[in-house]
Amino acid sequence: MKLYSISSGLFLGLIILLNSCTPGNNSIQNEFPVYVKTNPLFIVDLASDTAWSLTIDDSISRPIKVPGGGYNSDMQDLPQITHPPVNTGIYKSEDYSKRISAGWLWLHSGHSAVKDHVEYRRKITIPQISDQQSVVIEFGAVNHGAEVFLADEDSVMLIATHTGPMMPFTADLSDKAEGGKTYTLIVRSYPIWHYKEAVPSGFTDFVPIHPGWYGSGWDSKFAYGITKYIHLGVYPRLRIRDVFIRTSVAQAQISCDLWIENNSNSERSINVDSQFSSWNKENWIYPEIPAQTIKIPAKSELKIVLGPVAWKLGPESYWWPNKPFSENYRAQLHYLNIRISENGREVHSRNQRFGFVEWSEGPFYYLVNGVRINFISDGTPESAMSDYDCYSVSPAFLKPTKLSAGCTETWKKYMRLGICANRIHQSTPTEYMMDVADELGFMLIPETGLRGFSDPLVFSRYLTQSVTELAQVCRNHPSVCRYSLANESVPQWTGDLADAIVQADDSRPLVFEDNKFRKPGRITGKNGSHAYCMLHYMNYPKPAQMITGMGEFAWDWNLHEPFPVADGGIEEFIYYGGDMRLNDIAYFAGWCLINYWPNFLEGMNYERNIWKQSTHPDRRDGIDGWNSPVIEHLQQVFHPYLVMDTAFYKDNGVFTGKWPDRIPSYTSGEPIKRTIAIFNDALTGSELSVRWSLKWDSPDGELISQGTIDTLKIHPGFHIYKTVETSAPQTTSPRTVFLVLENLRGNEKVFADKQVKFTIEPSDDL
Repeated sequence: MKLYSISSGLFLGLIILLNSCTPGNNSIQNEFPVYVKTNPLFIVDLASDTAWSLTIDDSISRPIKVPGGGYNSDMQDLPQITHPPVNTGIYKSEDYSKRISAGWLWLHSGHSAVKDHVEYRRKITIPQISDQQSVVIEFGAVNHGAEVFLADEDSVMLIATHTGPMMPFTADLSDKAEGGKTYTLIVRSYPIWHYKEAVPSGFTDFVPIHPGWYGSGWDSKFAYGITKYIHLGVYPRLRIRDVFIRTSVAQAQISCDLWIENNSNSERSINVDSQFSSWNKENWIYPEIPAQTIKIPAKSELKIVLGPVAWKLGPESYWWPNKPFSENYRAQLHYLNIRISENGREVHSRNQRFGFVEWSEGPFYYLVNGVRINFISDGTPESAMSDYDCYSVSPAFLKPTKLSAGCTETWKKYMRLGICANRIHQSTPTEYMMDVADELGFMLIPETGLRGFSDPLVFSRYLTQSVTELAQVCRNHPSVCRYSLANESVPQWTGDLADAIVQADDSRPLVFEDNKFRKPGRITGKNGSHAYCMLHYMNYPKPAQMITGMGEFAWDWNLHEPFPVADGGIEEFIYYGGDMRLNDIAYFAGWCLINYWPNFLEGMNYERNIWKQSTHPDRRDGIDGWNSPVIEHLQQVFHPYLVMDTAFYKDNGVFTGKWPDRIPSYTSGEPIKRTIAIFNDALTGSELSVRWSLKWDSPDGELISQGTIDTLKIHPGFHIYKTVETSAPQTTSPRTVFLVLENLRGNEKVFADKQVKFTIEPSDDL
């Protein structure tokens, strides 16, 4: 197992002791120190290819890799383990228990079905650092539920339980395990069918409900069992357990909610000191936060508030999205360095990184730091992508290596396209994914595992638990611009979900993804919190009168073929995306880009991606796709400084391989009058100019006429309409002219459209 010392005051003998623990090959586990937020004294990575065993429904033990993408992953050695089989004959019964029990009898191609649970086991040795230590097992997730036991030769002790997918949790061993002693760690993992679908399930709920959809993309890559990571952490009995930094641009102040845990048997009196520092190593003059002296009773946790204090560093110190995209951009980030001490001796510390940012709502748009911001997004469904436990094992979401560009390149790829955000669909982003997004100025919309199709069976307590856990994981990351409460949500849930999540984080706007509400709208909870609807596959208003999002769009369903077949795709996404920009739709996304372009993300391809469309020749495996005409068209339409000839755009419609293919015609001498839309989707500056020119035969041809529309005042996030007027030039035979449209900030050309063209016919007078 991998061992990490976080504190410098550890002894060499301790390291030797820990290295004597059960060994294992950890090739499948990521390097952990990047993810450490809670500052343990010592941490042991329990991931291993060899140290763990697993039994299925109390059967014969077999080796298992942990995390290994979960026990059903194709990373595991054969035979793989599957969830119950789906067979339309088996599942015709309306009796849930009969449908499910029939599945337990099925074995196919060496795959073993799981009836009720699996059980992981391995040996662990408890480190002994001091008499005042807490020892916890930290899980990235155990899907869909877990019971954690610690066993020795005399007893088996239940340490912790957790129900629900995708979320981290801890098991506290402090008062049940002796330092230096070896135990058997047992993790009993329950799949969703153990709960008769009463827990949130993301895409996996389709298995028993829609058997014809099995293997079509929702459930096939879901990682059951232990996923993401598993660590043994050693902390002081008196420690900083959690931090939530609150920033307000409107009030120009900052505060911090701080949870301090006293796991000892006596009351403790401590001092809490904190100070700011710069992640970017800038010389900011930071405010001072007054120190506090507090008492914490034994075996308790106390929440205190640091501040608020005034933040007078100005907009240059704020966290801003990378929009328009710059390759070398680094967002401004800061640390709050917190220290707790007792009798003048430091007991525990935590350096929490944050961005000073405020996300809010306008009348029909969103704002960042008081500035309007529009969202073009993707939506990545982790359990339908190329890898099991995709966010933890796919190179597209990991640290860069000599062979891999990693998550940094993934977020940059999106931004190069003009896509500024990603809805983390029915899953939870890893700390590393959020860290990288924080640094690059990319925006994330985490979403719970709640899905409306399971509404008759889901217990209400798991609904509110899901949103609360999501906020606790994500709330210190400035790149998290809002939360999605549920996918294809039941409207009756939404108010309660909104009320629940604001108890953990009230600093982000809320949405619910929907194909049941079927109209733009806002749902308000009993306590006044609210969420806006992100529509799926609906007609959108023209223009939007309130915050309106299209959470999944550009799918043309064809149910006459084996389900699902999508005949639309990225071409429709582009066209309707441009039209939504014209109509002030605050957010729009497809579902998802790798369905249109399967090798877009590193390590993925057409064969391994579960849900996919027919891939065009220029986006197939082995071809990077970036020189594809449709991708270049996408970059044009999604450009933040777009200048659009609106009639030309609408007349030509969806890209069909040749764009444009509908060319307006004018007669020599006839007035040409074109309405253009000019966009300013930057976050600073409002002064723009448009330069137009009419040229023969090509965008670089002989100049016919030109003009400039000067001193346009377009506030960030808005667009305006202007008219270009000229006359069709004289010609004796039909000829093509191009209308070149350029957007300028000062003397800098920030955008050019060279696709608009007309046919000029000779006049009858010539």
